[in-house]
Amino acid sequence: MSIRTRMFFAMLALLLTTGCAQRYMLRMSNPEQATTVSLFEGLDASTEDDDRITTLDDPAQIARVAAFFRKKSDEFYAMNDPAPKLPVCTVTFRNDMETTDRFWVEPTHIWMKTPKNEYFRCDVKPAESQSLVAIFRHEAKSSAHE
Repeated sequence: MSIRTRMFFAMLALLLTTGCAQRYMLRMSNPEQATTVSLFEGLDASTEDDDRITTLDDPAQIARVAAFFRKKSDEFYAMNDPAPKLPVCTVTFRNDMETTDRFWVEPTHIWMKTPKNEYFRCDVKPAESQSLVAIFRHEAKSSAHE
């Protein structure tokens, strides 16, 4: 077999392998129907600042947060390791008092835990995770001025 033929088959195998990488299609439980979505921010322990919880109950704002996750829904990968022990930010969708979806947000990753205790991760750019957190911060400022 010639070197070209071997290279062709090696590239073909590599292409097929990367195309078959296991992805998880995020199946959220109708986040648009959630009654609230909350962001818990665990602030730096070396400062005097307390942890902060921002809760959105406006359907339009819940839809904005849900749209962020829907846009990323096909980018989650199965992980063998659990989510980080001390996540900086946690986003929780609730329908009345029941938690329907929970995500841990880091600057470069978003983690999800399924009801079957399976962990999934999505790689994001820092600007993307900041834009998600900004939805909550913007609403918190708006609510404080009303």
